[in-house]
Amino acid sequence: NSHDGIVVLGTDLRITYASPSVERITGFHPDAMIGHDVDAVVLEPQRTELLAALDRVLHDVDLVEPIRVRIRHRDGRHRWLAVRVSNRLSDPAIAGVIANLRDVTDTMLAEAEAARLTEIFDLTDDLVAVFDEHSVLRYMNPACARFFGIDPDATPVGSVWQVPELTSRASDPPRFPDGLRTWSSEVVLSAATGERVPFAVQVIAHHDDDGTIVRYSAVAHDISESRRLAASLERQALHDPLTGLPNRKLLEQRMRAEPVRDGTTSPGRSLLFIDLDHFKVINDSLGHAFGDEVLRAVAERVRCVVRPDDVVARFGGDEFVVLCEGTDGPQVGRDIARRIRSALREPVSIGGTPIHLGVSIGIAHDPNGSSMDPGSMIRDADTAMYQAKAQGRGAVVLFDDELRRRAVDRQRVESALRQAPFDGSLVLHYQPVVDLADGRLRGVEALVRWRQEGRLLGPDQFIPVAEETDLILPLGSWVLEAACADLARWQRLPGWGQLTMAVNVSVRQLHDNGFDALLRSLLGRHRIPRRSLTVEITESVLLDEAAMNRSRIDRLDQLGINLAIDDFGTGYSSLTYLTRLPADVVKLDRTFLGGDGPDRARNRMVAGVVDLVRVLGLRCVAEGIESEDQFQHLRQLGCHAGQGYHIARPMSPEHFVEQLRELDPMAPWPRGDGDGDRDGDGDEDQPSSRRSSSRLAS
Repeated sequence: NSHDGIVVLGTDLRITYASPSVERITGFHPDAMIGHDVDAVVLEPQRTELLAALDRVLHDVDLVEPIRVRIRHRDGRHRWLAVRVSNRLSDPAIAGVIANLRDVTDTMLAEAEAARLTEIFDLTDDLVAVFDEHSVLRYMNPACARFFGIDPDATPVGSVWQVPELTSRASDPPRFPDGLRTWSSEVVLSAATGERVPFAVQVIAHHDDDGTIVRYSAVAHDISESRRLAASLERQALHDPLTGLPNRKLLEQRMRAEPVRDGTTSPGRSLLFIDLDHFKVINDSLGHAFGDEVLRAVAERVRCVVRPDDVVARFGGDEFVVLCEGTDGPQVGRDIARRIRSALREPVSIGGTPIHLGVSIGIAHDPNGSSMDPGSMIRDADTAMYQAKAQGRGAVVLFDDELRRRAVDRQRVESALRQAPFDGSLVLHYQPVVDLADGRLRGVEALVRWRQEGRLLGPDQFIPVAEETDLILPLGSWVLEAACADLARWQRLPGWGQLTMAVNVSVRQLHDNGFDALLRSLLGRHRIPRRSLTVEITESVLLDEAAMNRSRIDRLDQLGINLAIDDFGTGYSSLTYLTRLPADVVKLDRTFLGGDGPDRARNRMVAGVVDLVRVLGLRCVAEGIESEDQFQHLRQLGCHAGQGYHIARPMSPEHFVEQLRELDPMAPWPRGDGDGDRDGDGDEDQPSSRRSSSRLAS
C-alpha cells in the first residue's frame, strides 16, 4: 500500500517483486517486470551509477545507498526517480535487495531552473541578495559581493547581514493579489570604495502557505548612467546646443520664478531683445558653419558685459535675450544695451577673418517685476526691437505707450484680417497687360484690396501682418479662388478665350503642402486652361532657401502653370536664377524705367536686360510704363508686353468687364486715358503707392 514504489531484487539483480505503485511511477505492470534486470529502463549514465551502488550494497549489508536515476517511462517520457537500495538478503521474509522508488521529476526540474537562475544571477551586474525573515543572508551574487567589498568566494551566507537602505524600508510593502508583497524605490547605496551610487531596487517578501514571511529577495540595478542621460536630456531641453545659453523655455521658467531679494533690491525687471543686423548675409556668403562660430562669439561677448546675475538666453537664429532682475527703472536696461552694442562693434575674428556686426535692441521694462507674464514681456521687447530696425538698425528702443498703441492697432488689424476671407471685405482689382508689338490686351494682373471702415486699403497696409502670421494662407487661397472665377467668366466672353491671369504668390503659400492640390482643384473646377494662369514670385523669394524653392517651383512647372519672376533686378544673383529656374516670364521692375540716373545709361541697362531675357527664350513684361515714349522705346527694344498707368490703372472687375465688352479683341487697348478705380475708393491715384499697389503679396 506504500505510495512509493518498492522493488525486490535477487542476488542476480533480477526483479522478484514489484509493488502496485511501480506501475504509476514507470507505466509498467508489476507482473510484467518480474524476472527483468533492474536496470532495464534506467538510462545512462545513471544505469552505471545504479549498478555500482547495488554492488556496494551486496558487499555491505549495513549500507543504504541513495541515488537519483533517469528512466524511460512506458509512454516514452523521461522521468527522474529517487532510489534508496538496501541489503535484506538475510531477512527470510524478504531475501533480497530492496529498492524504494519515488518520482522526483518535478523537484529535479525546479532544481535545474533554480540552478539556471543562480547562473544568471552570478553573471549579472545587478546586485542580488536573499535574506530570511531574521535578516540571515541566504544568497549573494558576485556583483553584490564586489560592490560591498566582500570576497565572492567567502560571502557571509548563514550570518545576519543587513543593508540599512534596503531592510529598513521593506518592513511593510504593499500587498498584491498574487500573495507577494513588494517594495520598489530608488536608493543610494555606499560602495566599498566610498562612492555613493544610485540604484533602482525591488524587494520581494516571500510567504509560506500560512502567509508568514520566510525570506526576502532583493535586486538592485545601477541607474547612474540613466540619471546622467536624464540630466543631459534635461539640459538639452533647456539650453541652446550651439552656445550653451538658456533657451526660451528655461528663460520663461526663470521669469516665472520668484527672484531672491535682500530687501534693498528693486522689484523691477528689464528684458532686452537683441537681433544681429544683416546676419543672413554672413550665413549666405561665408556658410552656416562660419555663422555658427559668429553666434558663439556673440554669446560670449554678451555674457561678458552683462551683470553677474543677468540671464542671457538664445531664442534661435540670430536672436538673443537678456533678463535683468532688480532694475529700478528702464535706464539700467538702456545702459546694458549700450554696453552690448559697444562690445559687438569691435570686429569678431573667426579663423582670422574679421567680421563687423551691428545689433538692434528692444527693451521692455516692468517696474513691478511680476505684473507682466513672460510672453507679454517678450512680445513687447520684440516689438521694440523691430522698431529699432525700422529706425535704421543699430538702435536701442524702449517699448512705450506709442509702441503699445501700434501693437494694439496691429492686433486689431490681425483680428479683422482673420475674417476678411469670409466676410466679403476683400476685393480684387485688375491691371491690364498688353502686347507691346500690337497693343492688344493679353491678360491682367490680380491685385488685392481690403475694405475697412469705408476705405479701400492697399496691400502694404495689411499684407505684412498677414505674412507674419498664418493668415496669408487663407487670404492667398481666397485671392486665387476669386481670380480664377473671374478669369473663367471672362474667357467665356466672345473673343476673349485666350485671356490670361497673373497672381502673385508669397513664400508661405509656396511652401504650404496643400498649395499644389489647391491649384489643381481651382483649374479643374473653373475649367481654366493651365497655361492661362501665371504665378508670380518675387526675386527675393527665390533667393531664400533656394533648394526648397526649386523643388516647389518644379512642381508648379509640372502642373503646366506659367511662372513669372516679379521685380526682376532688385535682388541678387538674378542671372543665375534665370538659368536655373523653369521660368516663363520675367517682369522688368519699374525702377529700370525711372529714377535719377542718366536716361542713356538707364536705357542701355533696359536694353541689356530685354536682350538677355529674349536670348534665354523667356517673355519679358515691363512694369510701370507711364508714358508713350517709354511704351515705344520698350517696343523697339523687343520687350514682349507691359503694364502701367499709361496703359491702364488697376480697375474693379465690373469696370474691366465693361471694357472687355466694348473692346474689339483684335484692336489695341486704348492707352493714355489714366482711367481706373472708378468706384472712387482706389488708392492708385497717389504715385507713392504705385509700387505696393502693383503687387499682390498674397
